[in-house]
Amino acid sequence: MPYALTVIAAVLLAIFFLLRWKRRPAARVESATPERYAIPVTAEMLEAEQQDNDEVMRLLEATIRASGLFRTEKIPELVSRLRSGSEPFTRVNTKIAFEGDQVLNVGEKRAIGLNTRMKYSKAFIEYFDPTALKTIEPKSVIEDMHLSAYHRVARKRDLLRLRELGFVKRVKIIPVGDAGDCNKVKRFKKVHDLTQVPDLPLPGCTAPYCRCMYEPIISD
Repeated sequence: MPYALTVIAAVLLAIFFLLRWKRRPAARVESATPERYAIPVTAEMLEAEQQDNDEVMRLLEATIRASGLFRTEKIPELVSRLRSGSEPFTRVNTKIAFEGDQVLNVGEKRAIGLNTRMKYSKAFIEYFDPTALKTIEPKSVIEDMHLSAYHRVARKRDLLRLRELGFVKRVKIIPVGDAGDCNKVKRFKKVHDLTQVPDLPLPGCTAPYCRCMYEPIISD
């Protein structure tokens, strides 16, 4: 690849990773108005972000329903609360589901198999099937389900942007590089054609949620 094209490719990839960084999970902010962001927010960006938020919530609801951990009749209420904590350019505020005026005392937590050092509202615990509470930590379950949905949608958007760049033809799946990486991806070194990239998480993933990313490969 000629030097000038290499420079252009590097600049475009830098923009790609900057946009990805701007969309990372972050603490909820008071407002999601465009003037709060260093990069000017266009109507198209807002529309794309809303589509991604809607997809995250769709995946999250599907995961909640399929898990068998929740009371079926309480799922619509839980999903409604989670939706109320979703704003453009911020991740879903899962902690909104933890709220409640009444909290379980130590005896109540012990009776249903919960960590007695954790704080749980009665309203939050009522979302769960009682038989599931002895085998899970309910707050972590909700957060991991959300982060799994978030990263799946973010990776889908990343692939779309890489394909739009035009010059990226191959990608490699890379882990975050810490103790939370699953054993599967540590052994996964293959480079993939951009049109034949496997979905993440990979089969056999052992992480609570997949954090892997697609790394573009630029040929000389």
